[in-house]
Amino acid sequence: MLFAAFLAVAVACFPAGAQQSDLKRQRGPMMMSEDERAWLDEHADLRLGMWLESPPIIFRGDDGTMQGLVPAYVDMINRKLGLTPRRVRASSLAAMMQLAKAHEVDMVSAMVSETDQGCEMVPSEPYLFMPIVIVTRSSFRFISGLADLDGLVVAMEAAHVPHRRIPEDYPGIRPLVVDSPAQGLRAVASGAAVAYVGAQPTIAYLSQRLGLNEVRISAITEYSYSLSVGVRRDWPVLLTLVNRALASVSEDERKSINDYWTVLRDGQWMERPKAWRLIGGVSGAAVALVLLFLFWNRRLAREVRRRKLVEQELRQAHEATRQVIESADVIIIGLDYTGHVRLLNGAGEAVTGYSRDELLGKDWFDTVVPRERFPFVWDEFNRLAQQTGIPFTKSFENPILTRSGEVRHIQWRVSCIGPVHGVEDVFVIAFGTDITHRLEAEEELRLTQFAMDNSAMGVLRVRPSARIVYANRTAAAMLGLTRSNVRRLTLPDVTPTITREDWPLLWERLKRQQVMTFEAVVPAGDGEEIPVEIRIYYLLFKGTELAICFFADISERKRVEHLREDVERMVRHDLRSPTLAVQTLLVFLDKADNLTPQQRELMETAKASSQRMLGIIDLSRALFKMEEGSYVVSPEPVDLLPLVAAVASEQAPLMRSRGIRMSVNVEGASASPGAVYMVRSEELPCYALLANLLKNAVEASPDGGVVTLNFRTSDAHVISVHNAGVIPDAIRDVFFEKYVTSGKMRGTGLGTYTARLIATSLGGDIAFTTSEGAGTTLTVTLPLQIDTDS
Repeated sequence: MLFAAFLAVAVACFPAGAQQSDLKRQRGPMMMSEDERAWLDEHADLRLGMWLESPPIIFRGDDGTMQGLVPAYVDMINRKLGLTPRRVRASSLAAMMQLAKAHEVDMVSAMVSETDQGCEMVPSEPYLFMPIVIVTRSSFRFISGLADLDGLVVAMEAAHVPHRRIPEDYPGIRPLVVDSPAQGLRAVASGAAVAYVGAQPTIAYLSQRLGLNEVRISAITEYSYSLSVGVRRDWPVLLTLVNRALASVSEDERKSINDYWTVLRDGQWMERPKAWRLIGGVSGAAVALVLLFLFWNRRLAREVRRRKLVEQELRQAHEATRQVIESADVIIIGLDYTGHVRLLNGAGEAVTGYSRDELLGKDWFDTVVPRERFPFVWDEFNRLAQQTGIPFTKSFENPILTRSGEVRHIQWRVSCIGPVHGVEDVFVIAFGTDITHRLEAEEELRLTQFAMDNSAMGVLRVRPSARIVYANRTAAAMLGLTRSNVRRLTLPDVTPTITREDWPLLWERLKRQQVMTFEAVVPAGDGEEIPVEIRIYYLLFKGTELAICFFADISERKRVEHLREDVERMVRHDLRSPTLAVQTLLVFLDKADNLTPQQRELMETAKASSQRMLGIIDLSRALFKMEEGSYVVSPEPVDLLPLVAAVASEQAPLMRSRGIRMSVNVEGASASPGAVYMVRSEELPCYALLANLLKNAVEASPDGGVVTLNFRTSDAHVISVHNAGVIPDAIRDVFFEKYVTSGKMRGTGLGTYTARLIATSLGGDIAFTTSEGAGTTLTVTLPLQIDTDS
């Protein structure tokens, strides 16, 4: 005891600078490359930020120098890197982070690793770890953690880990933000706060230094400080060097620093004269004891340190192993020789659905691998159990039955390792990965590939270079080639419609439109050509561009279309001749002078009907030519308003039955009797165009609605038809295509298709807008003059 007192007093009387000098001599400059040394020479004037008021972590000593754990580590880094930085001081960590954001410092001696992502400093590898504890008055009740402080005032430093985490994790705690640990401890001592949360070394140091005997450490929190050196985000070279310097710090060096600032300096420091007087008083007895027990104490101390180190390493290894096992995202189980569970981690609980208590000590195979369902798994384990004393590692897959009765497929890696530290009688350690979703995805992929390979349509996968990288069986059969031969070709090789020169432009167009559809002919293996419809989709998968082409054989459809065209031509011819004959007969009958007024009215109706029949026949011929692209317009002055009146007369019965009105406007004003709206076009196509537009508008309008027709002229003739109905979402993208209809009992889907065909054939265009609030408007534009040469 006398020797211990002598040694403590002797150490206490040495100045801090003398003791720190021993630390400074422990290591020299660190090895580095020429480029790294040149970088340091180029940035020799870097600025190092240091914040104060957290002893013994970092504080200003009596001589004005920066002292504590952090300056000791920073000085060691500076010596290893040969740095002499200019120090910039701040009053707190929050103030230092503000200087960092303002680019006032290049390095920060200590920053919390949890600093927000917007910080200009990048943290190095942590070099100092400290628990965060709770300090209360000695008379305060027993607490086990922060949860016991709900609703109470707790002091915490601004910008530190407690201030960043506690309000979010424990919203019931009322935080009292302080500027320093000393202020926080005084708040507890004075009753301004029930507790203070801070670093354990700082609290232990300040409570003695400030003489606060009425406070005590009551509990430890789940938080801790992890301090790192902060380096400018745009200086990765310096970050690498700092991390290398920290990695080179030995355990002895770390222990020397920590012991000096947390053990030797925890006590009350003595003034040097008083210390020397005390030394003189006890030196005689101490010398005798030292001489007597020196040799034995040194041996005993060495052995004790060695054993403590070994025990500490074993405890750390055991704890690290436990944490690894528990935090692993794979199943880890340990079984004894009889298959009973001796070890199970959290992932095993999550996958099996059983808690640890339900499985520990139970037979693994009886519980999750029933013999009657999975006998082969039992056989495998029994075979492994026969290899007693022979280490092995084996991988295999097998299903398990979860508590809910669900079958999960697990991929195991099994090792026979013998006893495990802390777990008795473990024979096998198994690491399992749940591959159920992977197997399901693989099965779905196989089914998708099978469906693609055997699709009734030809399928090609094409690269941006037009190279074919996949062809299904149907595509290969259509081309009369093997699938491997098709993969040697490009898309222009199999579709002469697409040339190599046109492919780059076609690819850019495909990227814009995402999908393209067109008809083409492809050469078959027998020298014939097959008409096909090709639909190409553009895809972007994980940064890779590709196109999927679907080929549909439309030979039968083409045959039917040609047959339909032949029949339509014959029908038009056969209908036109008798209709002309009837009209001629009516003209002769009209010349008779013995007809009654009623008979003459019937005669006029019959003449109008036969004329309309001829118009329909002629229109069908015109539409056929429009579809072929061979129609030639013969423009003449046409008044559209009488055509509107004729269509309105035809739609009058339907409009009366549903209470629908029609409004006609010319140049923004209601059309007056005798008004005209002239265009240069053809009467029959214009009549068919207006008939289709108005008929669709009346049918789509709600009961009691208004169909509005507007005519105006600017740089073109603009005709718009509006109703309050809305076009369904499902048909908006294909609204003007053939056979598209929705919600009509006997709709053919040809009205809007015919309207667009006529509008484009007359040199114009057609478009629509639709919404729930505004209804639907179809707008037709016709040119003021038609170029008949085009």
